[in-house]
Amino acid sequence: MGGIAETGGVAVIGLGAIGSGVAGALVAAGHETLVHDVRSQAVQVFADRAKAPGSVAEAAARARVLVVAVVDDAQVTAVFDEALPALPPGAVVLVLSTISVATLTVCAERADALGVHVVDCGVTGGPQAAADGRLVAMLGGDADAVDAVVPVVEAFAGTVVRMGGRGAGMRAKLVRNQMQYGIWAVAAEAERLAVAAGVDVEALKTVVRAGDVLTGGPTTLMGVDLPPETRRGTAALAHKDLRAALDLAEAVGADVPLTAAIEPTYDSVLGTEPAEPAPAATPAPATETVRERGLRRMSEVYNLPMDLSGATSPYVDVTIEHLFGDIWSRPALDTRERRLLTIGVIAALGKDDLMELQLSSALARGELTPEQLRETIVHLAHYAGWPLTAGLGGIVERLIRKHEAATDKAADRAAEDA
Repeated sequence: MGGIAETGGVAVIGLGAIGSGVAGALVAAGHETLVHDVRSQAVQVFADRAKAPGSVAEAAARARVLVVAVVDDAQVTAVFDEALPALPPGAVVLVLSTISVATLTVCAERADALGVHVVDCGVTGGPQAAADGRLVAMLGGDADAVDAVVPVVEAFAGTVVRMGGRGAGMRAKLVRNQMQYGIWAVAAEAERLAVAAGVDVEALKTVVRAGDVLTGGPTTLMGVDLPPETRRGTAALAHKDLRAALDLAEAVGADVPLTAAIEPTYDSVLGTEPAEPAPAATPAPATETVRERGLRRMSEVYNLPMDLSGATSPYVDVTIEHLFGDIWSRPALDTRERRLLTIGVIAALGKDDLMELQLSSALARGELTPEQLRETIVHLAHYAGWPLTAGLGGIVERLIRKHEAATDKAADRAAEDA
């Protein structure tokens, strides 16, 4: 790979809780700062302090360092999709977003091919620390690229730690988040025990605070002290980060039973309900015909009401009564397992039109996460063949965007009702 770009500004993509603080700190430190966010109101805050290119590509073309501070793997991938063709050779992409190591690796390998450097920069400390330039930063990447971005990172981080080569900063951040979410889970459980045991929780909080100062503990309050309107969003981030930590643990052979146990139920730690719980199976009536059972299972499998009571033909009858009434209802395999088998067969046949319904149903029912969906397509490409699966990547990304938009909308409605 070539050298490091020496000219250009520092572009911040994503002006959320951390990104906006980082951008403000960069401006305060005198860096030529460019900002971009899909939300115009977030950009407007910097109207008199930073340049505001109209797209990720435009920001990338003018940057020697591109700071990525968006929310999740899909958004990071989308930023790389748009930025990589526009970034000058030698530019450094600084990834602040907490994502899986697998996604980071894929993005970094794409950048390598274009002479662009990637440094992963896990940060901790919260939005106020970002605005005040007091974040703690964990850097991973090629030594020359890390050297080049340290002056940029020091604008928003009071503590900068070089963790090692590529991925080291992200692995460290995942472990840090694993610790924090684990502490919150234990604290929430302790609060429930305290209430049940008749302990004065407010008085106990005083004890915990004072004791942590003396013992060097995690300064944990009893329970999780977050505003109701932020709890659902925090729960979504917790699930994302804990799943990434579990992926990392599996990759390195680490045993993390507490993390595995708390991730599926983390919404309860924060006192909220899942943003989109998987629909519960409809209880079977005490007496149910095979056709009724087939229609019920079709509704469950496709996450849609199936009103086919008036439809009849030999093909429809066999589909309802045999395929769904008998085969999909057999107990030896659950719906998710049968779904994966069906997806594999459809991929081998190259039936993209049939695949879309299976993939969207898997997302809606919570059988596959967006990352698992992407990984399913990667796996299928190697077994079913590239020509047969070439169109599935685009279908998956479109379905994920639609699914995430619906999830965000539901979360917004829940926040308004809170």
